[in-house]
Amino acid sequence: MPEVLIQYTASLSSWAAGHLAAISTAITTTILVIYGDDINGFVKKRIRGLNFFVRTGAFIALCAIGYGMLSVAGASAVARLLRYFGDLYLAPMVVGAFVLMGILAERKKYM
Repeated sequence: MPEVLIQYTASLSSWAAGHLAAISTAITTTILVIYGDDINGFVKKRIRGLNFFVRTGAFIALCAIGYGMLSVAGASAVARLLRYFGDLYLAPMVVGAFVLMGILAERKKYM
């Protein structure tokens, strides 16, 4: 029985390895969605008393540069992290990551 489980896990991990860029991007963007309100609130508190144009510029910079850079760099970091555990454990790590994000989303009242 364990042999079958290892073969099945290896097969799923092989499939996940071929889609690692999309998987790591999905993980990164999901984390940004879950914690985006917190990031926006932090920035909003810091720029509250500033001029309208400065606030608007900060919002544009946060969205275009900040979230864009976090998406690209985060996806790359997540892909490296998933690869760190080895090919056999890739599928369980991906499933675990999505379950963890589901738990986080539930705690933040997104589900």
